[in-house]
Amino acid sequence: MLLLAAAASIANLASADIRLAAGAAYYTGPLSAGLNQRFFEAVQGKAIKRLVITSSGGEVEAGIALGLWVFDHRLDIEVPEYCLSSCANYVFPAGRDKTIGAGAVVAWHGNYNHLKQTGLWQDDIAGSMQRHGVNAATARGLVHEEMERLVGLERDFYAHIGVDEYLCWIGKMPPYNAPNYYFLSGQDMARFGVTRVQTPPGYESTDVSGFNDHIIYLKLGEP
Repeated sequence: MLLLAAAASIANLASADIRLAAGAAYYTGPLSAGLNQRFFEAVQGKAIKRLVITSSGGEVEAGIALGLWVFDHRLDIEVPEYCLSSCANYVFPAGRDKTIGAGAVVAWHGNYNHLKQTGLWQDDIAGSMQRHGVNAATARGLVHEEMERLVGLERDFYAHIGVDEYLCWIGKMPPYNAPNYYFLSGQDMARFGVTRVQTPPGYESTDVSGFNDHIIYLKLGEP
């Protein structure tokens, strides 16, 4: 689907890795059901207080599943390098205390409700025709059904963690019109219910030149 494909183009994708150390769980790599399974097996029965995550994003359902686990277990979140796309949408806001390391970035570029509201979900129809070998009308129905299903999962998730999902796509809308990814100050995150965020000094000037996809800092206007 569209968001997964976009996340896969991020530079410096981390190789998948799960490890535990000193009460912390480390999740490195694209979010997926398979990596989640490894993670949940590793942490079972362990006293984990903190999730340290480096992820370019990945599968929506995997992100929501990990985010729910983090929220329900009241884990702190630490981002030492980057947390993008589905990681920013579903995992980072679910943490209790959230720390973004020096030089690290948490960035958004939309979610499935964004695709629904803007009609961008239709961009996947051609791909669905190829994947399933069906005509345009059938492909449209399949893509629309899947989009609505994921929008429902997102709606329930954000209600559960008490966050306004507009966080994930405000930067894509006028007057901001971010061409791809955007990141926000801790103060602006708090406007959407993402609180207890510690950012490094000069976070708005973080060097993001190492990413192939364009990432910009946005300062939101007055509510």
